Amino acid sequence: MIHHIGTQQIETHRLLLRRFTMEDVADAHHGWFSDPDVAMYMRWDAHMDISQTEEFIAHWVANYEELNFYRWVITLKAADRAIGSIGFHIPDDYDAVADVSYALSKAHWGKGIVSEALAAVLRYALLDVGLNRVEAFHAVSNPASGKVMRKAGMRHEGFVRQKYRSHAGFEDCELYAILQEDLKP
Repeated sequence: MIHHIGTQQIETHRLLLRRFTMEDVADAHHGWFSDPDVAMYMRWDAHMDISQTEEFIAHWVANYEELNFYRWVITLKAADRAIGSIGFHIPDDYDAVADVSYALSKAHWGKGIVSEALAAVLRYALLDVGLNRVEAFHAVSNPASGKVMRKAGMRHEGFVRQKYRSHAGFEDCELYAILQEDLKP
């Protein structure tokens, strides 16, 4: 049974996942929202103007009042600066399934940061919120994202043709998921 608790702070070995604030706009814009390489596989275009990033984050900040909204800014404990975002969306409480997504500043790619953040968010979703399943897709042309999912404990479940549209067109994707029962106590 789902127990909506909203976006609560999560701490890991190296990271602090917290709610976005409007003070994060500049770091988010310059770190990943304006970067075409980060936006390549996303459903949003690289932001040309900081006002676009401000609008995104203002929407998230306003949604924190809803207990069924889950979106974190990724920060390093050593420096509380926005370096990425991660969150999940639950389309229907009845099914107890969520879709997870993330983005990270290119300067921090390849350091295990997203895997660490994702593992923590998966535990939060499955154990604290009470979801049964969390799933994620990545474009076949972005295998690094699949590596992130595997390192965070997700299992590869299959191939999905033209799952979503990115800037490259309709993307064939690999599906990963984790169940509550997959977590070790």
